[in-house]
Amino acid sequence: MKAPPIIIGPFAILFLVSAAAIAQTRKADVATFQLGDQVITIPAPDGFEEAASQFESIKNRFTLTEDPGNDMLAVHLPHADCEKLRGGEFGPLTFYTKISVRKAVRDVDFSAERFANLVSEFRKSGSQVLDINSPTMKATLEHLSKGLSELSKKETQVDMSQPVNLGEFDTRPNVYSVMLLMNFKTQSSDGEVSTLILGGLSYVRVKQRLIYVYTYRKYGSKNDVDTLRDFTKQWIGQILAAN
Repeated sequence: MKAPPIIIGPFAILFLVSAAAIAQTRKADVATFQLGDQVITIPAPDGFEEAASQFESIKNRFTLTEDPGNDMLAVHLPHADCEKLRGGEFGPLTFYTKISVRKAVRDVDFSAERFANLVSEFRKSGSQVLDINSPTMKATLEHLSKGLSELSKKETQVDMSQPVNLGEFDTRPNVYSVMLLMNFKTQSSDGEVSTLILGGLSYVRVKQRLIYVYTYRKYGSKNDVDTLRDFTKQWIGQILAAN
């Protein structure tokens, strides 16, 4: 059985990026987005700031590599990384977040019952979505390769190991979060880079709207799992409280 697109959406883009950018005016720590007749408030996580509105290359990179069925709303980076960007220097991102929404339901009221059904459906078919040999994952990697090739102006190939589902870690009302561990490999004329990445992937229902909350952290030890889990739960709590 083919998984519905609304389930596929959150698993589209999981990768580590590097960038150099020219800073614009620093934005407020709280951003708002109009989703139909609802205004959704997204506070920056503690110690982070919204970066897509400040750095054109960050916005372009995340937009070009976003799933075609999604709208990317916000990207958050640690203050220290943004300071480096403002100074014209930067390296690979090792901790960052993204907020996206599925275009098909951007303006649609998403009931509590529909959210519960979404969680139930993911629990049944999530393993199919994550199968590295599935058409969905193959299309995802092809889309990533194309987007990164366009950004770097050189042929770039993205490969990924079979994602390891580390399990659910936040199942509050209106929240469903799972954590994955993946090994991403990029190959271009500059050489080959392999990186282990933790991805916190969350469905969150806010003001009758469904948003995707992504949190990413480079994996170095088991402590990173606890760090990302606690960070994600705290930030989602702040998003819910702000709305």
